[in-house]
Amino acid sequence: MSINLIVCHDRSGGIGYNNSLLSHQSEDLKRFKRLTLNNYVLMGSKTYESIGKLLPKRHNIILSRNKKYKVAPGGFVRHSFEEVIKEYKLNNNEQELFICGGSDVYKQAIPYVDKMYITIIDHKFENVDSYFPEFDMDEWETVDYEKHPADENNEYDYWFITYKRK
Repeated sequence: MSINLIVCHDRSGGIGYNNSLLSHQSEDLKRFKRLTLNNYVLMGSKTYESIGKLLPKRHNIILSRNKKYKVAPGGFVRHSFEEVIKEYKLNNNEQELFICGGSDVYKQAIPYVDKMYITIIDHKFENVDSYFPEFDMDEWETVDYEKHPADENNEYDYWFITYKRK
């Protein structure tokens, strides 16, 4: 049982613009799927709406302050981050929880997270309106680091970095 955060951001921490990803790096999307499959995913309502559906083969939890917020059948709505963490810890022993956006949810999650799976795109996008929050690097150790060059499926150079809380 682990609480994880997964994010892709540019060199300046940008994660989105107009409720969309800044880039669709093929290998990052494959990594996201591989890590989150058959686990719990938690996302804010704006992230859920930008995806447009529940993520298949995952337990989808949507965080919304709106008490009347509805999601597709099979998804769960929760109204506070603390409620999600409490339920997860009480009811789960095998599957992992992945926090997958957006900016507000990431900010709430960082104090609870055991691991962070971060993809950094080696580019600074001009149009950005959502950022990954800053965090204290002294609380984390790097457990995996991979640099990858751009190719026909990935427009920019990028890094996969995994941090574990010290």
